[in-house]
Amino acid sequence: MKSRSLNAQFVLVIIGVTALFWMIAVAVVLTKLSLNRTSTWDERLAAIATQLLVTIPADGHFDSRTEPSLTLPPRLDRIRGPLAFQVWVDRSRLLASTPGAPRTALRPDFVDGPLSTHVENRNWRVYSASDSTGRVTVQVGNLQSVVDADMRHKAMGEVVQATLLLVIVGITMWIVTLSALKPVRALGEAMRRRPHFDFTPLPLDGLPKELSPLVESFNHVLQQLDEAIEGERRFIGDAAHELRTPLSTMQGQAEIALREDDPKEKDEALRKLLTVAQHSTRLSEQLLDLARINAGAKAPRRAPADLSQLVQHVAQEFEVHASQNERSLFLNLASCTIMCDIDEIGILLRNLLHNAMRYTAEGGHVLIRCGNVTPAQAGDPPAVFLEVADNGPGVPAADRDAIFERFHRVANTPVRGIGIGLSLVAGIVASHRAVIQTGTGLEGRGLLVRVTFPAQLTQS
Repeated sequence: MKSRSLNAQFVLVIIGVTALFWMIAVAVVLTKLSLNRTSTWDERLAAIATQLLVTIPADGHFDSRTEPSLTLPPRLDRIRGPLAFQVWVDRSRLLASTPGAPRTALRPDFVDGPLSTHVENRNWRVYSASDSTGRVTVQVGNLQSVVDADMRHKAMGEVVQATLLLVIVGITMWIVTLSALKPVRALGEAMRRRPHFDFTPLPLDGLPKELSPLVESFNHVLQQLDEAIEGERRFIGDAAHELRTPLSTMQGQAEIALREDDPKEKDEALRKLLTVAQHSTRLSEQLLDLARINAGAKAPRRAPADLSQLVQHVAQEFEVHASQNERSLFLNLASCTIMCDIDEIGILLRNLLHNAMRYTAEGGHVLIRCGNVTPAQAGDPPAVFLEVADNGPGVPAADRDAIFERFHRVANTPVRGIGIGLSLVAGIVASHRAVIQTGTGLEGRGLLVRVTFPAQLTQS
């Protein structure tokens, strides 16, 4: 499933948040205006009514005669609005009113205060105010349609203002988002323009602080890839060199055997050819094992296994070899369970045994031991150890750490090894988070290799 870009997600979030707040703002405006729909106009009408009321003389003589009103000039008459007022005396006589105002009371009940009324087929919003004697009443009204239109105009104005404000905020957020993501896009473009196998670290300049840990993690991965590829290049070069030598030797011995007429010389050449072929076969097996371990390093398969049974199984494979080469193989095993990759532990055992058998002289001894290690504190799960010891020539203490490096060979030894077996052992030990140690082997000489599997990889 194709994922959306981060920029698209930000834009969608900005649009969604803006739309949500716009709806909230509209709802607030409409609610506010509905609750205060007539309050503003009521205040205006009340102010006009009270001002008109206080302008009427208290000692005025109100008779039934009404004086004609003054005539407005055309320019003022045109702007006369729908506002109307009436002055009533004794709630029965209309003393004065605006031209065009109804002849009946805008509020027939003459109760002080605001009220919506229907007079002469028109809806009015009226405010009525009487003097302290209750004799004179001033009623000021405005058409309800005008009041509603004014409310709609105000509502539209506030909605437009809220919309413009939210649009400005949304655009600002979008611009800020684009600006913040600009270094990320530049970084992506730089990565796409990189040549193959260019693992130089990514630049951190100009990146937001929140993205720096992510880029640092990328740089760490790039460094690991660079180291891994460089290691594989060295390994391929070393392996090609190691394979070239036995192949050349095999070719030379085969040519000698073909040219020899003497059966003894021919047999000697064939024996050397067989030895070189065995050496090449062992080298190929170890290279394949190394490739398998490297390929499976990203997907470790762990399962509980009895280490003593694994040792017995591998030891059976070496019994004939030990007997034919006059070596003695001894086992001292205790049942112990570890969580491990069974195939890798098998490779580890075979390489340790092959190394011990190879460097032990005729009549020599090889001992394999395994069991539980007593925990440091009571109640802790026990660790498990595996030991392979021999009484061969051994390895000087100064060279014991180096023997686990690829293609390393100890100088001045009568047997020439390949230099991969113990490096395989070290890799398997590391993948199982175990610890490898070396020491003096049997009878005060030889080599001892001890692997301790930590408690978290064991099962009691």
